[in-house]
Amino acid sequence: MSRSRAPQGFTLVELLVVIAIIGVLIGLLLPAVQQAREAARRMQCSNNMRQLGLAIHNFADTSAGYLPAGCRDYNFMSWVTFILPQMEQNNRYEVMSVSYVAYGASSGTGGWIYDSSDSSEGGRYDRMQNVRAWQGGVENYQCPSSLENDFYTGGATGTRIWPKINYVACGGATAVGDAQTRTGSVIAGGRNWRISNYYGLKRIGGNSSDIVMEAGALFGNGMKVPLPGTADGRADAMAKAKGESMASCTDGLSNTAMFSEVLQTSSDTSHSSTYSDFRGGPYRGENAFFTTYYEPNTKNPDEMMSSSYCHSPGTDVTKGAPCIAENAPSGYAVRISARSYHPGGVNVTRGDGSVGFFADTIARPVWRAFGTSQGGETLNFN
Repeated sequence: MSRSRAPQGFTLVELLVVIAIIGVLIGLLLPAVQQAREAARRMQCSNNMRQLGLAIHNFADTSAGYLPAGCRDYNFMSWVTFILPQMEQNNRYEVMSVSYVAYGASSGTGGWIYDSSDSSEGGRYDRMQNVRAWQGGVENYQCPSSLENDFYTGGATGTRIWPKINYVACGGATAVGDAQTRTGSVIAGGRNWRISNYYGLKRIGGNSSDIVMEAGALFGNGMKVPLPGTADGRADAMAKAKGESMASCTDGLSNTAMFSEVLQTSSDTSHSSTYSDFRGGPYRGENAFFTTYYEPNTKNPDEMMSSSYCHSPGTDVTKGAPCIAENAPSGYAVRISARSYHPGGVNVTRGDGSVGFFADTIARPVWRAFGTSQGGETLNFN
């Protein structure tokens, strides 16, 4: 009479082998999952940037072919605000203060300058009614691959807190500067943030011969400011919110960069008792732009007007976004490079509204030529 044997389980060795195989499979699978997720995020980012291109063209269609002004002044309001209605954000736009107040002014006239319910209203980029209007951020200004940080003014406690964004306009091939004027063009009212004429900064790398001269940019003139002693009303201010025309782009809209990405730098305020890092917070005009002087995701640092406007050199608070104080030949200048968390490059919106992905390895002369609107270069992206 035979007896049946009880079924045996896995031996310890067999169990360890199975676990090892599962571990290997998971190790192979995770990068593929991460790559798929990043591909989806990059596609969403591209869609956001396509919406920006459509918004600009809608603005131009109702403004006789003119783009919005690059900014109201170097530290007050940029194109980011001017296209809010075209971004389906009219409710925010209608409650914002768009009228100009002179640098350093603590009071003004007009219902669109100060909010009567807020006695601390004043200044430019930290007018409280504008801060409130931006709360929660605008999703189409955010890249899903990026970290989300805030821009603080008033120190670490953040008496004014703005959401940062990831998309900025192309200001040409070198740098953007304060109080500059384009050849043959004069704007009354004193200090303006002009994006049509550039400094060839010489500090980085000590290469004094590496200077790129004026060759135009899609986002050009700062808005006209009222003459000293006068004030704009809201309607007058917005009537002056026009910059360059589409027709000024003689290089061809498909051959000219209009928007690209930047990183939202950390909200850390250890470098300044007043501000967090300005980059990615383009409610001040100089932060609303990138230039094509250096390739995407360059290791060369951005240059800001003041050492208090970005993280202290060498601290590396925001990985991949080094920064130093600028050393322009005269006046103030800012150079911010295109950067993203997408492996290998950045998304760019061209002047015709189309979006492409441009690799970190793009040739420097080609990238610089891509940033100009009137350079007359022949581009080959292959």
